[in-house]
Amino acid sequence: MIIKRVVIVLQITAVLLPSTVLTAEAVTVPCGFKAIVSDTGVKVYKKDYASGISEYVTVVNLNSGEISNLTGALVNAPDGEIDRKSMNDFWNDAAKQNTSTRNARVVVNGTFFKQKNTPTSIAFGLKVAGKTITYGYGIDEFPNLISTFSFNSLGKTASIQPYNKLTFDTSTPDVVGALDPTANKSADKYLPRTFVGVRDDDGNNYMETVIIYSSASARQVDASNVLKNFGASSIAMLDGGGSTGLIIDGKTYINAGRTVPQAIAVYAGRHI
Repeated sequence: MIIKRVVIVLQITAVLLPSTVLTAEAVTVPCGFKAIVSDTGVKVYKKDYASGISEYVTVVNLNSGEISNLTGALVNAPDGEIDRKSMNDFWNDAAKQNTSTRNARVVVNGTFFKQKNTPTSIAFGLKVAGKTITYGYGIDEFPNLISTFSFNSLGKTASIQPYNKLTFDTSTPDVVGALDPTANKSADKYLPRTFVGVRDDDGNNYMETVIIYSSASARQVDASNVLKNFGASSIAMLDGGGSTGLIIDGKTYINAGRTVPQAIAVYAGRHI
């Protein structure tokens, strides 16, 4: 009888343990993905397919790594128009901000914009280093399907939430307009894609880990599924198609077909 009681207690305890918290140890790298970069706070994984297409996933933990918004020159402040730059130019900008304690490892393209304009306007809003550049010209284009990716590298947190102008007015220093992953941007076509997700690795209800998906040929569901498999609890779609670009350590892995107004840099290590 004593043995039976002990078994019952152990079973109840197992049921009561939280099952929704993902720790760094609990997140298993999905099958086929292999690390090609492993540095302080940053890992980049790659999965190759027989077709010659590869998927890349950049994981940065803001407790020991950083991300930063990069933009072209602000031309027309009231309308939020920004000069466009090549991804290589953005990589050079990121590398110029290296310090003795942090180094740029990855640069990816960022938010949606007017492709035919140079300088260009931002579709769904952009805030950089505490300054709101624009709330976005296209916030009525995808009703209830616009998102924002917000991050505070100094505060070591990030989040993804439905679009709200108030998000740009809070103390969060960086906000990037995005789309919900279900918004139809040629969803079923195999196109270049950039998606972003966040997760909580330490169970404190603050998302400190950012996960970025990059591919030269994927459907929206493919990008979402990969991020979910990497433990992302929230996901947003960044600009894609000809804007998708990925540079790792100065080498182009996905070549953007056009210049872009904004990019995201990933750094190993942090400012002291």
